Amino acid sequence: MMKQILSKIGQMIIVLFVLSTITFILMKCAPGDPIDKILHLDVANVSNEQIDATKKKLGLDQSPFIQYLQWLGQIIQLNFGTSYQTGQPVIKELIYYAVPTALIGISTIIVVFITAIPLGIIAAKYYHTWLDTWIRTMTSLTVSMPSFFLGTLLIYIFSQQLNIFPSSGIDGISSYIMPVTALSMSMSAYYIRLMRSNLIELYNSKEVTAARLRGMPERYILWRIIFKPAVIPVITMLGMSVGGLFGGTVVIENLFAIPGIGYFLVDSIRARDYPVVQGTVIMIGFVIILANTACDVILLWLDPKRRTHKKHISNQLKHQDGEL
Repeated sequence: MMKQILSKIGQMIIVLFVLSTITFILMKCAPGDPIDKILHLDVANVSNEQIDATKKKLGLDQSPFIQYLQWLGQIIQLNFGTSYQTGQPVIKELIYYAVPTALIGISTIIVVFITAIPLGIIAAKYYHTWLDTWIRTMTSLTVSMPSFFLGTLLIYIFSQQLNIFPSSGIDGISSYIMPVTALSMSMSAYYIRLMRSNLIELYNSKEVTAARLRGMPERYILWRIIFKPAVIPVITMLGMSVGGLFGGTVVIENLFAIPGIGYFLVDSIRARDYPVVQGTVIMIGFVIILANTACDVILLWLDPKRRTHKKHISNQLKHQDGEL
């Protein structure tokens, strides 16, 4: 298992290197000049000497290749540069804005888990009853609704009409209820359906039939025989959907005016703040890769057969290489 974890870390480093390169290239190819935003050239009368001095101070007078090497060297030292807008270190800005995003993201995952697994179990256990029909109807409605539509609907009902929750900014825990609800509703619906279909398939398996013939109670069959195989695909898909969750967070943070990473990223793109945009993309990429790696480790722990299966395949390949 340790070998596989080290392999995942190696893959993480390679992916982050490719991501940093692509991000740098895209930012250089993007229209607009950060100098225009920094010196407000559209409204201010600035001399060419001031423009040249600002470019030299920020290192923008160097060739793109030299700028990339310097930036890459800074990243290796966990130095993402300095923000063009605020003059603060990018890492300090990211830590500040990451707190609301982390609270929204972690809360959304928790809500998805505590709703999807129980409701999926209930729908499968009471298959083709009114309860299963009601759960499937509700999930069919919410799974097709984008998070920004749900967020707008929640703002209209609970902020404008009922005046229960704030519609923008951060004012305690209540400010996170509607954003988390908007993000988790469609996600929960998908995982409820996934958990339900997994359990129904396993309930019809030969192992469950044999267990019932031996007189085992339904509670034992659910929790000791089929729960783990049913939840493994859910964990796999949840790890793969972290990237989509970040995309939804960007929209939700701008909709609710929450000063998180998504809000910060959009504002920095408008300002052509290259160091912030590049640093933010690298941080988001790292979190997504870390989440996928964590899910892989959890799956290896839940399903030891994955380890033995991978070892068996590796031994077969080595044997074939030896024969050749």
